[in-house]
Amino acid sequence: MVNAIPYYQLDKRATTFGPCPEGSLPILTVTLQPDPPVPGQNCTVTATGTIDSGINPGATLVAVALDGAHNVIGSLASVDICSSGVTCPTTSLSVTTSFPVDASLPAAYSISIAVMDENKAFVGCSYGAITG
Repeated sequence: MVNAIPYYQLDKRATTFGPCPEGSLPILTVTLQPDPPVPGQNCTVTATGTIDSGINPGATLVAVALDGAHNVIGSLASVDICSSGVTCPTTSLSVTTSFPVDASLPAAYSISIAVMDENKAFVGCSYGAITG
């Protein structure tokens, strides 16, 4: 009976997002679909949260892939928040976007989903490890 469930299905784990290593920025709630992302396919990310400093026109949601030393190894998405259905100014964030996942990403990497204000300062962030 143990062999009835293929191993690869047990090996897939949902990505858990937490605070970014950069400091004490507000943490975003992030979901990925599919989770984990599949290299060479599209991934949909939904980010929600409260940004007390405010989200104004020119704010962007940025998704990047990072290696184990926190070096950027791939830019996944950059979305103008106020042009994606969010009425600005606001403190409430709810953005969904899709992006292609680079087929050359390694099996294990991290994703940082961040909100940058109109001056390109980070005002919210979440960080999750993809373990392949």
